[in-house]
Amino acid sequence: MVDLEMLKKISLVNGISGFEKQATRLMKSYIEDCVDEIQYDQLGSLIGIKNGQSDLKVLLTGHVDEIGFIVKDIDEGGFIKVQPVGAWMGQNLPSSLMAITTRDGREIKGVFGSVPPHGKSVEERNKVVEPKDSFIDIGVLSKQEALDLGIHKGDPITPVSEFTVMGNEKCLMSKAWDDRIGVAVIIEVLRQLKGQDIYPTLYGAGTVQEEVGLRGAKTVGQMVKPDIAIAIDVTFSQDLPSEKGDVKLGSGVALSVMDGSVIAHTGLLKALESLCEEHHIAYQLDMIAAGGTDSGELSKVEAGVMNITLSIPSRYMHSHRTIIHVDDFDATVQLLVAFIRTLDQNLYTAMVEDKR
Repeated sequence: MVDLEMLKKISLVNGISGFEKQATRLMKSYIEDCVDEIQYDQLGSLIGIKNGQSDLKVLLTGHVDEIGFIVKDIDEGGFIKVQPVGAWMGQNLPSSLMAITTRDGREIKGVFGSVPPHGKSVEERNKVVEPKDSFIDIGVLSKQEALDLGIHKGDPITPVSEFTVMGNEKCLMSKAWDDRIGVAVIIEVLRQLKGQDIYPTLYGAGTVQEEVGLRGAKTVGQMVKPDIAIAIDVTFSQDLPSEKGDVKLGSGVALSVMDGSVIAHTGLLKALESLCEEHHIAYQLDMIAAGGTDSGELSKVEAGVMNITLSIPSRYMHSHRTIIHVDDFDATVQLLVAFIRTLDQNLYTAMVEDKR
């Protein structure tokens, strides 16, 4: 049974790139009794370590950061100018509710301003304002009022959303599934392995600043120096009216053959496919030409790391109304648990030899 309360909390907690502390604190609360040690890198990424019977290191990463904004300036009317953090589309912003977190932890709600259609030409109505040119209205009449609320340049701005169980109760809509659903996968894997002996030493990491350049993946990879690294992230669900493809909600874990940042290690890919077949775990193969995940940095640590990305299909990625399917979450957890339980030196050697 999927833990809906955990999924709700992990998706709704604030944590844009560079301001992830609330998210890592929440992740820690879920995994601290499942691991032997917790470490951090200097950027704030959290790493839970479950000791194994060997020195073989397996690293699982899910990035805890979400896209958002930072206060760039406050004009004389008290309107908040913003700096996007991560990739936003202007179409997603007008009338969206946001929360500015002040230095002392207060949350000030505001709405992205939108211009009514009355008296506008068709061209003006259809014009999309760039995110960097947008502004937030916090309901004040002057710059001083905004300053009196404690708002300063550099304060993080996080989308405000709700956790919604959809018409099909296995479909869940919330903000930050990119990549809090990956974080939730790691939490659930560590829960299911709690108290069990495993051969590899397992590292479960919530990496920071993925949305602005895979930065936490680089530092965590350098810390851990894993033998195997698996990034868990979201991918595009190709079941929309405007886009048809093989990867769909509810069809299982997506094994990423390649994306814009990495090509999967063939030995690891084949081993995971075999486990899916053996354990009757629903899976699909994903291949995209653009975009990337933590794998883009993890694969390049030192002399190279055996690596793949496992993805959960999602609709409306990089918006604060994203939809995922719990069966895909479950399939991803099942595959990773089966892999960790199965992994021994013989399997590792066989995967290595696939490249030699």
